[in-house]
Amino acid sequence: MPTAPTSSAFQSRPAHNSSPMSKLYRSTMLQIAILAICVLASARLINTQKRDACVSESSPNPAAQQYPELISGNLNGTTLIVPITIERARELIPEEWGIAENAYRSLLPSFPAGMYPMMAQIVHDHDIQLPAYNVSLQDFSRASFEFPFIDIFHDGQSSFRWAGSMMISAENPMAIGGTQSYGIKTYPAVFDPRCDAYKALPNGRTSISSKSSGNNTSKYMSLETGASWDNIPYSLDFFKNITNQPTFADTPICDYYQRLFNTTLTSGANAPVPIVGTVEANMDPFPCAQSWQAE
Repeated sequence: MPTAPTSSAFQSRPAHNSSPMSKLYRSTMLQIAILAICVLASARLINTQKRDACVSESSPNPAAQQYPELISGNLNGTTLIVPITIERARELIPEEWGIAENAYRSLLPSFPAGMYPMMAQIVHDHDIQLPAYNVSLQDFSRASFEFPFIDIFHDGQSSFRWAGSMMISAENPMAIGGTQSYGIKTYPAVFDPRCDAYKALPNGRTSISSKSSGNNTSKYMSLETGASWDNIPYSLDFFKNITNQPTFADTPICDYYQRLFNTTLTSGANAPVPIVGTVEANMDPFPCAQSWQAE
């Protein structure tokens, strides 16, 4: 398993041969209002009884009544930036799409030369509702590598986020089917913890892991993290930008939803927390297992 150790890569330094791991923001109770522009995805959300519903520590969705005609829910999880070389990113991202390097450098002027900000995340979608149609969806978790600042129009400015594959809770076929409708390759998976975005460890850190199930059990992702307030190389505004870029895979359809950071679920005790951590994964689009270790 190739390992890319971090060092002081959070500072403005020349690119290293190994890929440094970033500090990351935990999106604690991030409330999302999903702007459902894809009719197919909305149609898949039918009114069904919850089977073996999780008992989650996440807060109820307060946006449901405020936006009754929109799909809304609470998103809780860990989103991180892993700088990889531009050359490596170019190998992983389909060649027909460009990389809007000027777009992310305008937000990160000190980002190391020759590097690209890849995302890795595991998140838990909670209390998803569409009240106007009396529709709800069972909670589920998802894990993925994602690639922001993709220039599909080749204008150097329009930023989209490419997410070619995801691990999704195997017990939620509705979420799997809805994700597949966007052309995203899905792997049914088991998450630990099953019903929340992370769990506390005895050493004061937190962890979350996923492993594919069914016919393919080779995919996995594991994050272990701890709070770090001393050095925050990526602002919350940067995370707001990348997490609100329209997501697509290999079809003309994109999933454009908004993550709201201005609610009671994203302030005070629930405010996002900067953390440093490690990631281990065997997940597309990488052809083999990868590991980034925090120091």
